[in-house]
Amino acid sequence: MWKKLSLMAVMAGAVAVAIPETQASPVCGDRSKVIDSLSAKYSEEPVAVGVTSNGGVIEVLKAPDGQTWTILFTYPSGPSCLVASGEAWQDLEAKIKGPAA
Repeated sequence: MWKKLSLMAVMAGAVAVAIPETQASPVCGDRSKVIDSLSAKYSEEPVAVGVTSNGGVIEVLKAPDGQTWTILFTYPSGPSCLVASGEAWQDLEAKIKGPAA
């Protein structure tokens, strides 16, 4: 579980660095409406979730076939905002490390 949360934190940081300052304001709204919209338009459903240090929630949604994905951030105060979206999502296999020698 901690590996997944760590991965989510790294992804959130990477996304934050990758967003140009000149980009338009993020699309935000009520979480249930945003989730319903992504489900209806792209068949995306939540596949990963984590809580950030400030109490927000970050979620990864993806289509069953991986063709589309979205990262959604929900602020502690309520609104949910699209952070990033794209195509060709790929799940990575977790490597299990043995005991240190």
